[in-house]
Amino acid sequence: MRLRHHGGVGLAIACALTGPASAAISAAHSPGLASAAPLTSVTRPHNGFSASGPWNRPLPSKVPLAPNSAAIVKNIVHDMRNNFGTWALNTDKYSSPIFTAGPGTPAQNWTYTNCQRTGGGQVIASSFAHVPTPRNLIASRGTDKATAIYQPSTDTYWDFWRAQKNAHGHWSACWGGKIANYSTNPGIFAHPLGATATGLPLGAFVIRISELEHGKIDHAINLITVRIRARCFSWPASRDDGNTTGSNIPCEGQRFRLNPHFDAGKLYSPVARMIARALQVYGAIITDKGGAVVTQAQDPRPYEKSHRGVNPYPALLDPKNRYPGYAQYAVLAEIPLNQLQALPLSYGKPRSR
Repeated sequence: MRLRHHGGVGLAIACALTGPASAAISAAHSPGLASAAPLTSVTRPHNGFSASGPWNRPLPSKVPLAPNSAAIVKNIVHDMRNNFGTWALNTDKYSSPIFTAGPGTPAQNWTYTNCQRTGGGQVIASSFAHVPTPRNLIASRGTDKATAIYQPSTDTYWDFWRAQKNAHGHWSACWGGKIANYSTNPGIFAHPLGATATGLPLGAFVIRISELEHGKIDHAINLITVRIRARCFSWPASRDDGNTTGSNIPCEGQRFRLNPHFDAGKLYSPVARMIARALQVYGAIITDKGGAVVTQAQDPRPYEKSHRGVNPYPALLDPKNRYPGYAQYAVLAEIPLNQLQALPLSYGKPRSR
């Protein structure tokens, strides 16, 4: 994750993923971004994954908490206070754009760059073959250069890390993954695939603009923090890139919820209210480590191109213009981070048959 000052308008906080290919190839453990395409059913989750998966299944009204929940949350609050002092919503940097590929979208065989020199060419080969690649495809701003593609006609999803296009229009990436049968998948890549360090697909958790316009987030969101417990991952994650020892440090894949007694209705920002309610109903899952505490929302640039250059976030996040120019770094500050509660490791993991 990177943090930088942004044109004198307050903090710009961005998340750089910390090396999914390295985590994927060296992991000792082994066990969509779907765009705003029309939903096929009113009951289908907005992220398009299976309703029974960990992202889309509501938490019970009473859930067990980790015995050391308070200590874990205290460490996340410590990370926030000592790294720019805010919980930010990443939108235009270090998140991901969302693309839908039509049935006639030309396919490319993407090139695997192996930028981390970890091997893995045979592992990733099928994910990089015959990828329907929209002509207007872009990758996120920042060093992650993430992007995601969903093709409804084949019900297939891809996400990529460090994606780039050369002068001839050919795409390459350092890592990524493919999910067939997207709509029945629980929102988990087969190990060791996926653009994030945890193997959790961007399409499962990134907050979409269409959700905010609709007024409801119907899935768990993500959380990125600074210190992640080393050599520990919690289902639904399949790997980790932790950097800190200690039993009170959160693990990647660990699930959190917002205290259900917190009054989300008192928050000013409509988006803060939506996120707070999603945190109470579905929770948040740690998907990566970075340089600050952030949650990721959809990169607005594809939306802007189809809406005469209008960025939707200022009006959605801050309708009364209380935070001119820096709303994405202020709205989540309305939600008290110390009201998060940590669930036990691998909470909700299906039992082996």
